[in-house]
Amino acid sequence: MSPPAIRTYHWANTALFYYFLAILAWAPLPLASNRDWSTVLLSGLLLTALLWCLLLMLLGHARETAALRRARPALYALIAAQVWVLAQLALGISVAPASTRLALLLGLALVAAFVLVLVLVDSRERILRIAQVMVGCAVFQAFFASAMVMSDLEQVPFLDKVFLRSSASGTFVNRNHLAGFLEMNLAIGIGMLVAQLHRRPAASWREFMRRTIDTLLSPKFRLRLYLVIMVVALVLTRSRMGNVAFFSSLLLCGVVGMVLQQRVTRNAVLFFVSLLLIDLYIVGNWFGVNEVVERLQRTTLETEKRDEVARDSIVMWQDHFWVGTGADSFFDAYVHGGYMSADSLYYRHAENDYLEIGSGFGFIGFALMGTAVLTSLWQSLQAQRRRQSSLRQGLGLASAMGITSILIHSFTDFNLHIPANSLWFIVLLAFAWVAASGKTE
Repeated sequence: MSPPAIRTYHWANTALFYYFLAILAWAPLPLASNRDWSTVLLSGLLLTALLWCLLLMLLGHARETAALRRARPALYALIAAQVWVLAQLALGISVAPASTRLALLLGLALVAAFVLVLVLVDSRERILRIAQVMVGCAVFQAFFASAMVMSDLEQVPFLDKVFLRSSASGTFVNRNHLAGFLEMNLAIGIGMLVAQLHRRPAASWREFMRRTIDTLLSPKFRLRLYLVIMVVALVLTRSRMGNVAFFSSLLLCGVVGMVLQQRVTRNAVLFFVSLLLIDLYIVGNWFGVNEVVERLQRTTLETEKRDEVARDSIVMWQDHFWVGTGADSFFDAYVHGGYMSADSLYYRHAENDYLEIGSGFGFIGFALMGTAVLTSLWQSLQAQRRRQSSLRQGLGLASAMGITSILIHSFTDFNLHIPANSLWFIVLLAFAWVAASGKTE
């Protein structure tokens, strides 16, 4: 079988693709774009890229891809969610109009990112390139965060590290959000490695040795080292749910993926066992996974304070079940709206994405965004079952694992309210449709 031909693009299309990659590389750097100015900048960059893309489509230098056509249910749900946020502003529903306007701007930018991936990532070469950039960003964060912790360097210029300086956080404000970022990129790296696994066991020792040498000399070995580096940083974040979410999604999606891809082979089993044993027990124990375990063991209702804010958030959502208090209005509604109970601490977020999205967007917005996520997750599974291309199957696994990990993590944190992480999550949603819509290359 001859290798697939390399697709050619108009120079403006190629320039737009690399502009989008540059936006991805930038997003995590200024405190994960979690400041008003950096959120506005990130949104402006993404919306500018979308306008550029639409212009190219009008001129015939970009096309409506099969992924874009297939993803219409999710795309329409995401657009409808932004229309709903606009309605919250127009109807005076939001208790914090300024915060809701910023949420609308970021929401539109995330829709733009979703479209950009569906239109631009339409070949084997571009799938590999965007995966390399995203994993590269995570490796940089892992190196930077680990170096800061192990060198006791608690403060660097331009990064105001306020929270839990003894734990790895990289350029993120909070260690849990770096953990969420690493979870998604570990999923991408694992998906790309699975795509390179041999479908049949070696027929002889000679073939086994040849494969081993080829692996040691190939980019596959470097990618495996990158995964180890990211796991080290994940452990050093000391994030309880971050580590639980990653290894749970690895176990669940790994088993499901092998079944769907019909890869219950010795190579696949050894690969996933090595991920669990080498990364969790050997690397993890060396760099302090026992501290994460101890934090989990010490977690009780008496010591954990997040249950109070969760309880108050449930009451808030019940009072505004259908329409919500306004996108990203949690702080104003919680503190100034009388929902903060006497035994609760001072929280800017609900520490639970489901409750914060539900209470802010209401069930209407929650259902629209849930539709986009669940349909994308389903497509990631379909891609693993139906695609013949190893790369598309690997991309489907990456999407499923990354989405599942964040969905687990979201029960105790607010990764989806961190612009850089929400951008990565929306890209993973788009990956599902790209994987399910691809040809056999």
